[in-house]
Amino acid sequence: MIRFFKNKVTMVNEALLLLLCTTPGVSHAASIESILRKSANYLQGPVAKGAGLLAILGTGYLTLFTQEMPKKQFVMILVGLGIIFGGSSLYSSLIG
Repeated sequence: MIRFFKNKVTMVNEALLLLLCTTPGVSHAASIESILRKSANYLQGPVAKGAGLLAILGTGYLTLFTQEMPKKQFVMILVGLGIIFGGSSLYSSLIG
C-alpha cells in the first residue's frame, strides 16, 4: 500500500516537473543579457563586497601573521577578487 502511494507521488512529481519545463513563461522568462546583468549585479552587491573583504582579511592574516598560506595563493585570491569587482570597468574599457 505504501509503495503504491510512493509510486503515485513520484508520477505526480515527474508530471509537474515536465509541465514546468515546457511552460514558455517559466522556461523562457529572461534573455541571456538580463541574466548576465543580474548575475553581475549580484556579484558586485553589498553582500559580495562584505564577503570579499572577509576573504582579504582572512587570507591576509593567514599569509602574513601565521605563515600558513603561500603568497602565490594570496595573490591569486586578490587578482580574482579584483576581476570580479572590477568586471564592469574592464568590460567598458574593452568594449567602449
